[in-house]
Amino acid sequence: MLRHAVAIAALALATAGLGAQSALALDEPKVPEDVAAYVATDLVPRLADLYGPGTKAGSVATFDATTKVGAVRRVLAFTKSFVSGSPSAASTELTNNWVAPVLSKDDSVLGLATVWINPASDLPELASFDPGTKIATALAAAPAGSLLVHDDARHAWFASDGTTITPLIPGDSGVKSTLPNSAFQKLIVADSNAPGDAAPQNQGLLVAGLVLGIVVVLLAVFVLLPDRRKRARGTTAIEKPTPEA
Repeated sequence: MLRHAVAIAALALATAGLGAQSALALDEPKVPEDVAAYVATDLVPRLADLYGPGTKAGSVATFDATTKVGAVRRVLAFTKSFVSGSPSAASTELTNNWVAPVLSKDDSVLGLATVWINPASDLPELASFDPGTKIATALAAAPAGSLLVHDDARHAWFASDGTTITPLIPGDSGVKSTLPNSAFQKLIVADSNAPGDAAPQNQGLLVAGLVLGIVVVLLAVFVLLPDRRKRARGTTAIEKPTPEA
């Protein structure tokens, strides 16, 4: 009986351990078949059309039959509710973008391709290509079990495992190390509410006021002043006495 209870307790601990591990890892979203097919057959020819086979993109890239494409990954974004400070909001959401590193025949990184499904045609297309190694190499360093998050507003890339957020390319975020979701949210909200953000708006109002003032002055000079002069000349002509016969 005691042995049976010990076995049950051990099984419970093992299950709890597995649950904790799974909570710290997220499943990579499955790549749609049409996106996977485009990347496999049409992406490199499209890059060759844009850059030309044998020409350089960045420092070393050539696009031909030897060019390879690495693993395709779905791109996420932070939800508006999360970055606005809602404590119960989901931190991330799916976007209509997938990224993949483009490699030479010797596995050198040529750049990062972004593919999207064009809403107008409902077909996958090349959305953009970032030549060079910086972005592709940074994204490859994402911790295992995490998902890629692009923060376009801050020109940054992060990795999220569901409970923590790790900067891959910090951009303008000010994030320098892995943070729990709550700490990351507070930092982003504080940065968004910083007084420096209001300065461009105040400066814009000042410029608008100056422009309006200049318009009023010009209106007075070119419209009102000539009109007053004209009326003054008319009054003088009426009041001038006619010579006696």
